[in-house]
Amino acid sequence: MNMDHFVYFIEAVKKQSFTKAAESLFISQSTISKAIRSLEKEYETELIDRTSNRFKLTSAGEIFYHSAVKIVSNYKSEVEVLSVLLHSRRGTLTLAIPPVTITVVHAVLRQYQHMYPNIQLRVSELGAKSAYSLTKTGTVDMSILIQPFVDPDFIQIPFLHSEVVCAVAPNHRLANYGSITFSQLSQESFYVLDKTFMLYDNIIESCQQAGFLPHIVRESAQWDLLIEAVSDGEGITLLPKPIIDKFCSKTIVQLHMQEPTLPWIPTIAYHREKFISTPMKLFLDMIYKLKDKI
Repeated sequence: MNMDHFVYFIEAVKKQSFTKAAESLFISQSTISKAIRSLEKEYETELIDRTSNRFKLTSAGEIFYHSAVKIVSNYKSEVEVLSVLLHSRRGTLTLAIPPVTITVVHAVLRQYQHMYPNIQLRVSELGAKSAYSLTKTGTVDMSILIQPFVDPDFIQIPFLHSEVVCAVAPNHRLANYGSITFSQLSQESFYVLDKTFMLYDNIIESCQQAGFLPHIVRESAQWDLLIEAVSDGEGITLLPKPIIDKFCSKTIVQLHMQEPTLPWIPTIAYHREKFISTPMKLFLDMIYKLKDKI
């Protein structure tokens, strides 16, 4: 169904002339003639009585005209409704965010909900690997992942640049070092985020670069349990600096990591073929404005 053909036919009937209809629509008379011929061929009936000396519809043409008017009217109404729906500040935004990261970006989510109260925000707290998979399959609109990761299918928007630090108790033997290398941790007991987190792989890789495999005593999906585990002076944990700064800077000592450094870069990620809905666009616009200010 070509909606333009219906419009051309209706205008020709209203003007009672191909020539006047063409002038009204700013198209050629032959375009209107071909359109009506196409309709007659598609519906296997004659709409215009070409034996008459004046413009005249056949009986089938009369029936077709009234139906065509309804079809075009309904089409225009639906298009208007669709446009409103697509551009209104309503709808749903689904995000997958690791529990550690959501602690840091909670203020961003709260601001988005405050700015757009009619948009339903659904957040799944998952490890970065699970969040990555859901975003890859389109199950969620976007996720907040941690660089570095390489995937040509993803659009990546880094919005916060920080680092992973080594957290130890004040009475730990390394507490006064200020900064340390990974090789200095070779004899330590590690308390780390579990394998669903991208940070887990980054820690293993950094230790391997330093020439050893970490002695992992406990894995957990809860950063606060890791802090509690090392608070008595035994072992170390590696966590994003914003977590330590925000929640336990007075009770835990943080050491900068060197050789190698371990950056922590939360990144908005979504599939490059994903349709950008209005809720997604509004969230991305907000992120661009807030970059490096969180």
